[in-house]
Amino acid sequence: MPRKLSYSHYLSGLLLVMLLIIGCEREPVEDYESEAVTNSSAFQDNVVKLDTLVFTNPLRTNNLIKFDLIGEPPAIKAGDIVYYPGIDGMFGKVITATRIGSRMVFNVESCQLDKVFKSVSFLDTVNSGTLYSRTRTELSEWNSDTLKLSGFDLFNNFWNSKPLQVQFTSGKIYSKSTIGELLLVGQGTDPWFDRCRLDFNYSLEIDGELTIKTSIPTDAQDSLLIEKSMFGPFIINGFPITYQVETWMGFHAVTTGDTLLSLSFSGVSTGNLALSYNYWGKWSLNQDNNIQNAEVRLFNGPRLSDYSGSIYISQIVTPYFCGEPAVSLINHFAVNMSYDLSVPAWQSIQTCNTVGSAFRSGQTWQGYIPDLLTTGETKLYEESQNGLLDNQPPKASFTVDPPAGFTDTNFKFDASATTDLEGPVASLMMRWDFDGDNHFDTEYSTERIIYNKFSAPGEYLVVLEVMDPEGLKSRTTKTVVVNLSSSAPVAFFTVTPESGRISDAFVFDASGCYDIEDGITKLKVRWDFDGDGIWDLNWTNNKAAVFVYAVPGTYIARLEVIDTQGLIGSTTRIIVVAAANIKPTAVFTVAPDKGTIETLFNFDASGCTDPEDSQESLRVRWDWENDGIYDTEYRTLKTIQHRFTVAGQYTVVMEVIDTEGYGSTFTKEIVVSNPNTPPEAEFSINPEPGSITTEFTFDASLCSDTEDSMDQLEVRWDWDNDNRYDTEYTTDKVIKRIFSVAGTYIIKVQVRDSGGLTAIKAHLLIIQ
Repeated sequence: MPRKLSYSHYLSGLLLVMLLIIGCEREPVEDYESEAVTNSSAFQDNVVKLDTLVFTNPLRTNNLIKFDLIGEPPAIKAGDIVYYPGIDGMFGKVITATRIGSRMVFNVESCQLDKVFKSVSFLDTVNSGTLYSRTRTELSEWNSDTLKLSGFDLFNNFWNSKPLQVQFTSGKIYSKSTIGELLLVGQGTDPWFDRCRLDFNYSLEIDGELTIKTSIPTDAQDSLLIEKSMFGPFIINGFPITYQVETWMGFHAVTTGDTLLSLSFSGVSTGNLALSYNYWGKWSLNQDNNIQNAEVRLFNGPRLSDYSGSIYISQIVTPYFCGEPAVSLINHFAVNMSYDLSVPAWQSIQTCNTVGSAFRSGQTWQGYIPDLLTTGETKLYEESQNGLLDNQPPKASFTVDPPAGFTDTNFKFDASATTDLEGPVASLMMRWDFDGDNHFDTEYSTERIIYNKFSAPGEYLVVLEVMDPEGLKSRTTKTVVVNLSSSAPVAFFTVTPESGRISDAFVFDASGCYDIEDGITKLKVRWDFDGDGIWDLNWTNNKAAVFVYAVPGTYIARLEVIDTQGLIGSTTRIIVVAAANIKPTAVFTVAPDKGTIETLFNFDASGCTDPEDSQESLRVRWDWENDGIYDTEYRTLKTIQHRFTVAGQYTVVMEVIDTEGYGSTFTKEIVVSNPNTPPEAEFSINPEPGSITTEFTFDASLCSDTEDSMDQLEVRWDWDNDNRYDTEYTTDKVIKRIFSVAGTYIIKVQVRDSGGLTAIKAHLLIIQ
């Protein structure tokens, strides 16, 4: 008997319309023209369809739906089903409805879609409505359909208390998805789905390099969300649908005590993922792969352990119908390399696989598909014992025994450490050049051990060349020190630093001395550090010494080493000792040397000097208020500008350092005042009035200024108001004068402060 489905089956399936719409083509998101044959949707009797002209600005928070009101809302009671048909369509069963001012607040609970609608018939094919842009971090950028990544950390933290770094060092992920078919048919008050088929056509590519660094045996896996975006909404038959896209990248690495594994990946998978149902069958998820291949190359990895490494991408698409999630669809694609220690590296196995799955992600479609549907993992590509890795050159290596000797020493050269990725050492051919003259002294041979004597003393560059059966070659070299035939020890020492100053402690190390008969612990050494012929340290078994030079100069340090038979070897090194570093001289100028809070002061430290370094290499920093905290970083630019925002007296500190970090400071006092204000002019006349015989006294001591004292102010007088002052500026504030002609006079005084600002005051004087 066919299984009857509630209407929630139907519209839940409709959620998957947008699952298929979400393909990653970069086209504008637009509402498409539907080819549907559609009957009008009928609402259940207790559904209140909210008027979009009354209810505006919908906002949903958990179980609360809030609307702004324009006019009066309809009567809504508990138990009603409300449906808002706007672009942010919302629905639910009302628990409470409250009006708060101009806002209506519904407390709702989720309900199945058959509680909202009676019947729908819908048949459609969807081919457009795809996302148009994505925003990524600075680690990547979108180019067409490709996500490019560089230096992208998948994991950079501690794994089992030890550091682990997994980095997608370079590469790209390509993802493109389209809809193949959507077919939904249902009708009646309790509609059946005669058929539901949702096709998701995909194309996934991954190409890049993965590096895994660890200091412990590792079995680690992790994933990282590299994209999460919402797209839409789309209106399909009046119903709003949006969709969410999540793209994850992950890894799985297994090593046994190795420190570095680097893999190069390249993989492609294209095909179809379909979710389908018919009334006589069950829900099923099918994945058909059209093209699947992968290649994994090891370009740096351990040689003495099993290991495997894989990288994968998963894309999860979740549609939202009227704000509710229903079903999510996953396409998972991975490429992998595994290596068995018991077989050559070129016999490693490379695989790629895809897994399709669907799972419930919300309550809209509940009870009609299992929690998880999966196609199961399908191995799509495998290469074994096919020589996939190109032939690599052998790696030449040899030892010398002893590492230094004499003209009668028969040196042993052993190339057993030479390796080849593709074959055994016995298949390699070797030849030797014992004196580094580019003419090989032996022919090619499979012998790995050879002996040689050097007839003359000197330093010899020994070259080993190795060739594999396919003709690829590699070389390596070592230097052999040969002395005259004698059992005298070979003297050798290092000095740190090789050159320095009189303030430096030079460390001398003679542990590299060698004797064919005696071990290093039996040898004694002595030192002449300055080459004056006087031994500064006498014979001692201690091979290390420290010496400080008191005077700059070039010295020849001499070492002698003596063995148990009294035979002596010696060697020398040149030591260059410079004078002690002299601190730089700090100095700067400032212009102007005083000002106001509006003044932009110019500081110039280009006069700083140093005996050892050029002026350009010196670095300076500034402390504007001498609080011990420098307000700038060190920089080579010697000029800077600064404005003080508060009046006061400041001590400015400048520090200069040379290339060795030696420094000195210089300070200047700067007085910063508030902006200058004009003075106030005033004066008195005594007596007043008078006659042509009266001697009048004019006193401008009543003038004042906020910034200057009375002694700093200057005045001048105009006796007849003709705008031509009859006196020059003077700091004398009192002046006497007799007027010879009777009349009425306007007397003016002009006062000037030290900043050049002036003020004028006038008084009337009558002469009888």
